[in-house]
Amino acid sequence: MISARPEPSPEREPLRVVPHAGSGSRHGRRLGRGGQLGRGRRAGRETAVMREVRSMREARSRREAGRTRRRRTLRIVSAGLPVALVALIFAVTAGMMLGRWRFAVIDSGSMRPVLDPGDVAVMLAEPIADLRVGQIIAFHPPGQPITVAHRVVSIRRTAAGVAIRTKGDANNAIDSWHATLTGPTVFHEALRVAKLGYLVVFAEQRWVRFAVLLATVMSAVAMLLGSIWRGEARRPSLVSRHLR
Repeated sequence: MISARPEPSPEREPLRVVPHAGSGSRHGRRLGRGGQLGRGRRAGRETAVMREVRSMREARSRREAGRTRRRRTLRIVSAGLPVALVALIFAVTAGMMLGRWRFAVIDSGSMRPVLDPGDVAVMLAEPIADLRVGQIIAFHPPGQPITVAHRVVSIRRTAAGVAIRTKGDANNAIDSWHATLTGPTVFHEALRVAKLGYLVVFAEQRWVRFAVLLATVMSAVAMLLGSIWRGEARRPSLVSRHLR
């Protein structure tokens, strides 16, 4: 019995797909353009995000700088106001103690409308030789313990001193007394502070002046020590930051 052997089949070569020149190149170009467009969109989105982040950082930096400036201004103002107040109180008290100026509280209406009741007349010292008719001066009438602020209407210089006649602007007649000024200086009205009143009378007492002077010195010492302590407290942090 004859058996038939199958003939060996020829080896099949792997199929190769040869793309068409026109379609393949267009497809490749299409893929290239899509990739470029995708990368461009991603780059655009990343650039927009970066711009937004940068703008947020800049806005935050501006806010921080503004807060820093406000805090610095507040510190300067909070430190300067007490110093200015203490300096003003010290200057006023020192001037009163040295006889440079004084304050006259107006408790009557005899000098209306220039000085009303409740006003405070700031009196500056000047040599008695410079006294002129028409000035408002503060003086003690003869035999009276009160201080009067009236306008000078006549001046007569004598060996005993300077004799003056005065009158209130709201009065119809000249004052009845003949006052004689004997000191080297006289206090004349230079400024009116409306409605300050009797607070000045309280401040003119001797113990009040001493208390104000003591408080001024203690405040100055406290501010000096506070600045020294703040500088010592900041010094270790600066050293540690330098070591890091």
